[in-house]
Amino acid sequence: MKEIKEGEATFLVPDRSLTRKAVAFYNPEMGYQRDLTMSALRAFQRSAGHDLSVCDPLAGTGVRSARIALEVPGISGIAVNDANPRAYGLIKKNMGGNAIAKSIRIEATSRNANILFLENPRRFDYIDIDPFGSPVSFIFNAGHALKPRSMLACTATDTGALCGAFPGTCFTRYGIRAVKTDFFKETGIRVLTTAIMIELARHDISFMPLYSHSNHYFRVIGAARRSKSGLSSQFKKIGFVSYCGSCLFRAARIMPECPHCGKGLSIIGPIWLGPMHDRDFCLKMLDDLRSRGYGRTKELETCIGEACVPFYYDLPRVFRALRKPPRRMEDVMMILRDSWHAASRTHLSPTGLITDAPHAEVLRAAGN
Repeated sequence: MKEIKEGEATFLVPDRSLTRKAVAFYNPEMGYQRDLTMSALRAFQRSAGHDLSVCDPLAGTGVRSARIALEVPGISGIAVNDANPRAYGLIKKNMGGNAIAKSIRIEATSRNANILFLENPRRFDYIDIDPFGSPVSFIFNAGHALKPRSMLACTATDTGALCGAFPGTCFTRYGIRAVKTDFFKETGIRVLTTAIMIELARHDISFMPLYSHSNHYFRVIGAARRSKSGLSSQFKKIGFVSYCGSCLFRAARIMPECPHCGKGLSIIGPIWLGPMHDRDFCLKMLDDLRSRGYGRTKELETCIGEACVPFYYDLPRVFRALRKPPRRMEDVMMILRDSWHAASRTHLSPTGLITDAPHAEVLRAAGN
């Protein structure tokens, strides 16, 4: 074992903690993700106006729960769980070792996460599903344990399936057809979001993304509301996308062939076509991080400034398709803005361009 400090928590982790066979899973590269989670929870708690009940069902070493207890005010209780009995032993040490305030009820258990959800109907204000692989097998039962107005976070590490590299796996696992695109990170986020929406809808729960993030994993944090009217408006924004792998044309409808180059189109869907984040909520996160002197805010700032349009163009791919030398992102965006189109970077990719300009104008701007 070795001692690690992350945020305000100090805790023990196994020497080898990045494999399925480890005593408990801990990935230091996910520290940034947990930093943003703390900020999102603080923003949610302030808007909720009451103490929150939290569930960490796949806790690993318990680092997320320890940080929530230490860094997020207004927490009434945390259910910290891991089915691995050795991880459970480590969780108890780590939660106790951080001298968690006695006003917070800490409930450490070692059981199947789905059973934990089913035994706690409508108990939790916040559930964080962060498995080794896909979260899809936990989402429906998590809906059983969510309060009527709550927040849910889901992380997925099966990125190959989600982004379209393995279309068959994506379809069998998520019920969604995905193909390789130049906006593959956005595909992954939107497939995950759609799967969450479909699973929670079976409880009459709507789900609206508040923040999304992509690295070697995909992560979505969203507001969950028991609302049939919310579901009706939500599903109006789920549809299909036609995509041309040759000229990179894309359109949010089913089409027989590419209107730009005449080649066949791939179909993606059903997939969420609405916003991937809530700008006001992200502004609250940014204000929170700045007030604490946190320096890694560039991604969140980019997210706030994004044009709210699916799907981004990967500029190097556009230049290759045009057989043109690369140009500066800012120059391409300036040409599009001069034509009265929205154009911005995306927080999902450093080479991604979001714009509401027609496909032909994007190609002209890139090829000038």
